[in-house]
Amino acid sequence: MKKLLVAAAIMLAANTSMARDFATTQANSALGEGNVITLNKENTFNLSGHEVKVGDYFPSMMLMDESLANFDTSKNAGKVRVYNVLASVDTPVCVQQVKDLSQYIAQHNEELAGIEMLAISADTAFAQMRFRQQENLEKNFLFLSDSINHEFGKKTGVQIRELGLLARSIIVVDKNNKIVHIQRVPELTTIPDLEKAVSIAKSKV
Repeated sequence: MKKLLVAAAIMLAANTSMARDFATTQANSALGEGNVITLNKENTFNLSGHEVKVGDYFPSMMLMDESLANFDTSKNAGKVRVYNVLASVDTPVCVQQVKDLSQYIAQHNEELAGIEMLAISADTAFAQMRFRQQENLEKNFLFLSDSINHEFGKKTGVQIRELGLLARSIIVVDKNNKIVHIQRVPELTTIPDLEKAVSIAKSKV
């Protein structure tokens, strides 16, 4: 197990200058205890936490944004929210996932009125700030950190037990904080379908 975790850590911490060639997938797997996620379709990791489902109200939790301010998920913002869940900003797949998110927002800004776009990972808020500056990302979405108590991972079921990271996912909630869409990729080197999630989000504005 130790060798497996070391190999996974090496892969997950790979140089972020790698080519942006990770595929978007429509594959979807369940969240929470008893489910697994793979890395390179060879290494398998266990998910933990409470599985949320479409139709549930999004769990109440306090996260931290990149300005070190608290973000209350139960506070009604009067907007549809798209939670774009990352494993870690220090992985090449996440670099692509976040850049694709930022570019999509820039290209479809007017269409996204009434939709709050969020990116969340188990990285510290400081790492997220550094990443935004390093990659010259526009501030057209909000970074949220789940590094302190791992509430997001535990309360939604996207926690990867052996790594302390989050399983790559997208969760969409409506104006009443009810979950209307979930996609959790079964393979860590693939990216969830942002366009499908946004299409669903737009139907709830």
